[in-house]
Amino acid sequence: MNQILLALGFAASAFLIWLVGSFLKGEITIRKKTYARKDLFLKGLSVLLFLLYTPYLFSFEVVSDQVGLSGGVNTPVVTVLTGLLKWVTYFTLAATMVLAFFEKKPLADFAGIIAPVVLLLNAVFLKPVTVSIVGSADYFHWQIVLYAIVLSLAFGITGARTIELIKQKDFSAFFKRLGKAGLWSLVYLPAFLPVYLPQLFFGIIGDETLDFTLTHRLLIYISFAFPALAYIAFRKKSKDERLLFLIMLSLSGFMQYFCYTAHRDSLTNLPLHLCNTAIVLMLFAYVFRWKSVFYFTYLVNVLGAFCAILLPNTSDVLTEAGVIGFWYNHTYAFALPILGVALGIFERPNIKLMYGAIAAFSVYVLAAAVLNGWLNNSPLNVNGDEVDYFFLYSDFFIDKFAWAVPLKYDFIWQFQLGDTLMTFYWVYNLVIWAVFVALMFAIWGVYGLLYKTSDAHKELARRKKLMRFDHAQLLKELGGRSIKEPLHPEGATMIKITNFSKTYAGTDKKAVKDLNLEIHEGEVFGFIGHNGAGKSTTIKSLVGIQSITEGSIEVQGYDIARQPLQAKLNMGYVSDNHAVYENLTGREYISYVADLYMVSEKDKNERIEKYAKMFGLEKALDNEIKCYSHGMKQKTMVIGALIHNPKVWVLDEPLTGLDPTSSWQIKECMRQHADEGNIVFFSSHVIEVVEKVCDRIAIIADGKLQRVDRVEDIKKEGLSLEQLYLQYAQHPEAKLPASEIAATAEESVQTV
Repeated sequence: MNQILLALGFAASAFLIWLVGSFLKGEITIRKKTYARKDLFLKGLSVLLFLLYTPYLFSFEVVSDQVGLSGGVNTPVVTVLTGLLKWVTYFTLAATMVLAFFEKKPLADFAGIIAPVVLLLNAVFLKPVTVSIVGSADYFHWQIVLYAIVLSLAFGITGARTIELIKQKDFSAFFKRLGKAGLWSLVYLPAFLPVYLPQLFFGIIGDETLDFTLTHRLLIYISFAFPALAYIAFRKKSKDERLLFLIMLSLSGFMQYFCYTAHRDSLTNLPLHLCNTAIVLMLFAYVFRWKSVFYFTYLVNVLGAFCAILLPNTSDVLTEAGVIGFWYNHTYAFALPILGVALGIFERPNIKLMYGAIAAFSVYVLAAAVLNGWLNNSPLNVNGDEVDYFFLYSDFFIDKFAWAVPLKYDFIWQFQLGDTLMTFYWVYNLVIWAVFVALMFAIWGVYGLLYKTSDAHKELARRKKLMRFDHAQLLKELGGRSIKEPLHPEGATMIKITNFSKTYAGTDKKAVKDLNLEIHEGEVFGFIGHNGAGKSTTIKSLVGIQSITEGSIEVQGYDIARQPLQAKLNMGYVSDNHAVYENLTGREYISYVADLYMVSEKDKNERIEKYAKMFGLEKALDNEIKCYSHGMKQKTMVIGALIHNPKVWVLDEPLTGLDPTSSWQIKECMRQHADEGNIVFFSSHVIEVVEKVCDRIAIIADGKLQRVDRVEDIKKEGLSLEQLYLQYAQHPEAKLPASEIAATAEESVQTV
C-alpha cells in the first residue's frame, strides 16, 4: 500500500510539473537578462531539489556502519539490491539537479528514459530501502518522509521530461538514444559510489592506506592519474560538456562528504578542514562561476590535498568507508581545480590572484587557530573530541617532524574567555602558515612550467595538424610533380612576398601589414626603415624563423610555409647576431654548415679556400671562434651562408660594428654574388652603403611598405636616399612631392 501511494505521488508530481510548465509561455527579464519562463520554472525546481536533499545528506543511514552482508538489517541478497539501487539513485538525483541547466541530449534522454525507472524502483523496494536507512519499516520517520519528498520532486522533474519525449512521437531511434544515455551514465556512475558500499559488500580487506604501503601507493597513482585521464577524455568536448563534467564531479564530492562524513561528529567533521572546505567551495565556484572562490581552491586547496594524499591522516584499511570517503574527498580537492583551468572553464591565474589567495589563506589559518583554541576546551564540545582544523592543534605534524616539538610546546599562549581556557600554539601555527605559503610559491612555479609545457604541446599539435592537412593539399596542387619541385615554377627566379602580415602573440597590432614585394635575380636589394618598422620581422619570416600570420612568401618558387626545406636549401642567411658555435674552429663551423646543405667535399674545400682568401681568414680559420674579433665572426657567418652557393642571400644588418676593410669586403662579395645571377636581399641602417651598393630599395615604416624604387630613378628626381628615408621615418603616411620631401628631410637633419 505504501509503495502504491508513493508511486501515485510520483505520477501526480510529474503531471503537475508538466502541466504548469505547459502553461508557462513567453520570457521574463531579470537584471537585463532574458529567460524563458518554463526554463526558469524548471531551474527553480532543480534548486529546490538540491535544498531539500542537502538536509537529508546530514542524516545517518543505519546500513552505512554495516560490515559485510551477513547480520545486517536486510538479507544479503536484499542488501546487495538496495545498495546498488541507492548507488544509482544518488547519481540520478545529481543528474536531475543539473538537467535544467544543461540541455545535452544524453543527459536529457537519461532523465526522460532511465531516471523515472530508477526512481520508481525506490517505490517498489520501499520497505527494504526504509529498513536500510532507519533500521525498521518506519515509513513516517522524518528521514523517510524527507527522502520520499525528494524522490517525488525528482520524479516530477524527470517525468515531465518523459511526457515531452512521448509527445514528440519519435520512437524510431529509441534504443539508440537509450544506449547513448546508458553509456553517458556509465561515465559518471563511479563518482557516486556510496562510500560505505565496499565495506558492506566485501567486508574489511586490504592494507592500511598510509606510510606508503602498496595500497597507499596505488591510491596515490590513481589520484594523480585521474586529472590527466579526465583532461585527455574531455579536452576536445564543448565547453558546456566540460562544465557539466566538473559540476557533476563537484556534486559527487559534496554528496559523498555530507552523506557519510559530516554528520559523524558534530564538531570535528564540519567542513572547516582545508580539503573539506574545498569540497563545498568547488561546487559553488563551478555553479556560480565565482572566480575568487575558485582561485582559492586552485592556489590553496590543491596544495593541501596534495600534502594529504602523500601524508594521509587515516589509518583505516582499503575497503573501510572512512578510507573511501577520504580518497574521494582529497582526489577531488586535488584534481577538480586543476581541471578547471586545464579544461578552460577558468583562466590561468596571475600573481595578483596569488597574493589574494595568500591573504584569504591567512584569514583561514587565523580562524582555524581561534576555533581550535576555543572548541577544544569549550562546554560545547560535549564528547571531548579533539578539534583540529588544519592540524594546528594536534601532534599530527610533530609525529612526522620531531624537530617541531619545541616550536609547539615552548611557545604557548593561554587566557581565560568565560568558561573556556583559550589555548594557542602561536609559534608552531606561524611556522605551519609560513611553510605552507612557501609551498604555495613553489607550486606557483610548477604551474608556470605546466603552462609552458601545455602551450608548447598545443602549438606542436596545431602545427602537426596544419602540416598534415597542408601536405595533402600541397600534393594535390603539385599535380603529380615531386614535392622537391617548386609549387610555383613561374617564380623560380625571384623572391615573391604577397599580402604578408605578421601579428605577434599577446597583441592585436600588426608588426607588418599587407606587404607586397618582388625581388629578381641579379639584384642587390636594400630594405631600409627605422627601428621597429618591420624589417627584421619580414626577414625572419622570409627565412622561416617565425611563422606567417597572413599572406605568403615564395623563394625561387617554393612556398616558405608549405615547402620550408626546399625553400631554405636555396637560401643563405646572415643574422643580426653572431649565431655561431664558439667552441668550434672557423673551419669546423663552416664544414658543419656545408654538411647540413649536403655540399660535396670537393666544392666545400674549394669554397672555403676561396672565401677565406677573399676575407683574409686563412691563418685564423683553424683557431677557435671564441678567439675571433667581431668582424672575424661576422665574416665566418658570411662564409657559412655562402658555402652552398645559394640562389638567395639574405643579410640582416650585416655591416653593424665592422671596420672599413671588413665592410668593403662584404659589400664586394654581395655585388659579386648578385652579378653571378643570384639575389642579395639585405637590411641596413647605413644609408650611404645602401645607396652605393643596391640596384633597388624598399622603405618600410610602421609595418607598411612605403616606397619601392630603383636607386638611379631616385637620383633622377633630385633626391638622396637619406632624404627619402628621413621623410618616411618622420611622416610615414604622407605623399609629398619631391621638393617638399627635400625640405622636410632638411628640417629633420637640422633638428637632429
